[in-house]
Amino acid sequence: MKVLVIGGSYFLGRVLTMSLSKQWDMTLVNRGHYSMKDYGVLEYILDRHDLDAWQKLPKEDYDAVIDLCAYQKGDIQTVIQSFPGQIRHYILISTVDVYQRQTGLDKDEQHPLETRQFEGETGAYILGKIQLEQELQSLSKEHHIPYTILRPGNIYGPFNYAPRESVLIERAVKGWPLFSIKDAQCTFQLVYVKDVVSAIEKVVEKKAYNTIYNVINDEQVTYSIMNEILKTCQPDVSIEEHSLVEAIEQQYPLPYPIFQEEMESYNGQKIVQELGLSYTPLNVGLSKTYQAFYPVFSQNEKR
Repeated sequence: MKVLVIGGSYFLGRVLTMSLSKQWDMTLVNRGHYSMKDYGVLEYILDRHDLDAWQKLPKEDYDAVIDLCAYQKGDIQTVIQSFPGQIRHYILISTVDVYQRQTGLDKDEQHPLETRQFEGETGAYILGKIQLEQELQSLSKEHHIPYTILRPGNIYGPFNYAPRESVLIERAVKGWPLFSIKDAQCTFQLVYVKDVVSAIEKVVEKKAYNTIYNVINDEQVTYSIMNEILKTCQPDVSIEEHSLVEAIEQQYPLPYPIFQEEMESYNGQKIVQELGLSYTPLNVGLSKTYQAFYPVFSQNEKR
């Protein structure tokens, strides 16, 4: 497989490159903040919004383009209309956040998309992904390029630069108490980064054309469940029960939903049934993530 990855050096892209660079002929296009050349990939440094830069790339044909960092309307059009070679399959990494919220339903791939526009960065992110999905489907017909849209949930795992599971892992490593929020009413869903990589691999290898897949573990998660898993990794850490007000007053990190009105339910089984994806249980994935982050936080503690 000859594959072009747009992005490829941050979190999901880094794990994707590390996992599949030996079995694929992989080329990365990114802004060059982190080099992945040690993994035997070819890298081109450019800004994806620079049409001239795309047109100056060598004329190559790719079995698949995997777009990890399309965020605003026009991002895909720039690639397809400017790329000098042939694209045989375009895979867009979108998000489950595109679905209409607070419907009370388990959201599968047929669930309606959000039509409201929310304020701030989150609102712009959701709107951008919805527009990009529509853009890709339209360009796919126009240019006869098969597409696949993957909608991951909240991704966790090694190399995650977002301060989510890592802030809880840091507390455990440093021996700081983990808080059980007694008035937290919300459950949430996560997906291990290597499961998303596996989903991408299956979509490319099996040529899952012109379809959409949620990629999210059905397992319902709470802060208390995460605390118990982290305690198995670091038995000496204590778990304290606090109210939400107390947690906020003590500046305890709360990277995941708390309130019932924040709760959304997603169905990630279509890709399991059609492509054979299996999801990593949270206790396994979080334990591996703990092991990956442990050297970082234990070294910081020694300093």
